[in-house]
This record gives sequence, C-alpha cells and structure tokens, in this order.
Amino acid sequence: MSATPLPRFSADKRGGGSSGARKSYALEQVTEYLGSFECGQVVDLGGACQSNIDYATGMGHRLYAEDVLLTLAGWQGAPQDGAFPADREAESLPSGCLEFPRGSVHAALCWDRLQFLSEGAASALVARLHRILVPGGVLLALFNPDQGARAPFACRVTGGNQLQLDPSGAARPYRGHSTRSIEKLFHAFESLKFYLTRENLQEVIVRR
Repeated sequence: MSATPLPRFSADKRGGGSSGARKSYALEQVTEYLGSFECGQVVDLGGACQSNIDYATGMGHRLYAEDVLLTLAGWQGAPQDGAFPADREAESLPSGCLEFPRGSVHAALCWDRLQFLSEGAASALVARLHRILVPGGVLLALFNPDQGARAPFACRVTGGNQLQLDPSGAARPYRGHSTRSIEKLFHAFESLKFYLTRENLQEVIVRR
C-alpha cells in the first residue's frame, strides 16, 4: 500500500463545527471516478440522505444507504482490542450488514463512522468493505485526530466537490486516529491519500 502525506493548510483555513458546504478534495476524487462509468453500486454508511441519493443516481449509479452506527449498536461480536483473526474479520459482522457479493461495490462513503466504532468493529467493517469493493474501487472516510466526544456528522453532498457537515444526534465517544493508525486500518488496500480540512479533520480517500 502507498500513502500520500497530509497537505497542510494554514490555521485560518481550519476550525470547528458546520459552516455550510465546503470543498472536499476527497469527494472530488470519488466524483471523478464515478463519472467515468455508469451502472455502478455506491454504499453510504451514514444512512439515507436525499442529496446523496441524487448525487449517485444523477451519475447513473445505484446507492444503498445504511447507518452502521445503528446496525452495530449493542453488537456483542466485536472484541474491544481488535483481536479478530485477520482472515475472519469480514465474516465476524452481524448478519445483514453490507452483505454484498464480493467485488460488486464501486464506492463506499464511510464519512466519520469508523471512528465511533470499537477497534474490533472498525477492523471487521473495513475488512468487509475490502471484500465487497471492486479492484480500483474507492472509499471515503473522515477522522478526527483528537480523542473525545462529539455528535456524528450528517454528511450531505451538495455538489461534485462540495460537502456539508452538520452534527446529528447526541454526542458520543469517538477514537482519535493518527495518520499511522489510519494506515494500519487500511493496510490491505492499494493506496490512500490524506487531506486536512478546515474542521481539522483528516479526509481519507482509499483505493482497493
């Protein structure tokens, strides 16, 4: 796997909270990829959102939406220390969670959901995504480098490279991720790139 370092923006480009739609370099890459063909499959792990449905279907693709935080809430199968056998992670998820055929999904919009899962659950979910993505397929994820608590984002695509992030629901604990921990999480993928946003989030675009 190859990794591209984080572009660094000046402090006045960063901040916290929602400030309307803003440019997303990672989403721009997803859009460029999805615009090169039709009849693909996109999965959105943040739940159903009409603007995201319009985004995918407007380019001729199908979109499947599932809020994985609800799907995995109370799931007892995930060890807290990420101790699943490496070759069994994908099979460890509860029945019905992203059960697509191998190599049938072209893009996965994970948003910030992975950081709200235990290490074991996040590893199992990433293993499942690796299995269902086509070779060359893309995955977009957001990570906060700091440990703490916050509400997950409702992530709305408002244009081919425009993304709006609004806190949704109650605050909950999340795991902070360093660049190294993100590389470890996606070690089975071909490549990843990092972008540091004005919200001080790490945007990650990963290729299968």
